[in-house]
Amino acid sequence: MTIRERLLKTKEFMLIMTYYLVGYFIIAELTRYRSDIHTLALPFEKNIPLYPAFVFAYLMNFGLLAFAYIFVEDLDHFRRMTRAFFFSTTIHYIVFLIYPVEYKLRPVVDPNQGWAYFLVYFYYWMDPPYNCFPSMHVSNCFLVSFLVHRYHKVAGYMMLLVALFVAVSVVLVKQHYIADVVTGCLVAWISYIWEFKEKPALLPKFILTPSKKRVFSFTLSS
Repeated sequence: MTIRERLLKTKEFMLIMTYYLVGYFIIAELTRYRSDIHTLALPFEKNIPLYPAFVFAYLMNFGLLAFAYIFVEDLDHFRRMTRAFFFSTTIHYIVFLIYPVEYKLRPVVDPNQGWAYFLVYFYYWMDPPYNCFPSMHVSNCFLVSFLVHRYHKVAGYMMLLVALFVAVSVVLVKQHYIADVVTGCLVAWISYIWEFKEKPALLPKFILTPSKKRVFSFTLSS
């Protein structure tokens, strides 16, 4: 990339991150004073314990966004990525405003029990328990994996593994309901299709092979 292209890339990245972070916290603060707030906990979710160590996986969301910024060297593709993120973030903001959800299963955390507990405690303090549905953490990570895969297949598969890890972590650090995770994946899927007018080629598909043994074969579409 030329210096001019890198400057344009940085500008677009900073704009989309500003839209993401500023909008998120403004809506969370507005939601604090609303009375029409919902919960989406399944009956068994209150029994899922807190696993503080998963906070390190939870924080990988920001690492994936930084990785996408550093790794993608094609300005045209990066611009399409930022458009997809803008669309995804806007979907979240609309849902947050129309159907606000509060996460009510956060436990009391003692920050003096270790670094993992301290990070969970800090995150609970910094991030109000609103803007849950859909999960932006999950949609961001899956959208990064879809978009990076289009640019570099091996890196995309690696990002998908990280995204799956993050999806598990948001439940185990008591930040999101399972419904938030599922809809977060759906938002990433829709956002990719909106920008590229096709389904992500990253996800696996199972094909029944017409053989005498009638076995299933597993392939990764490319």
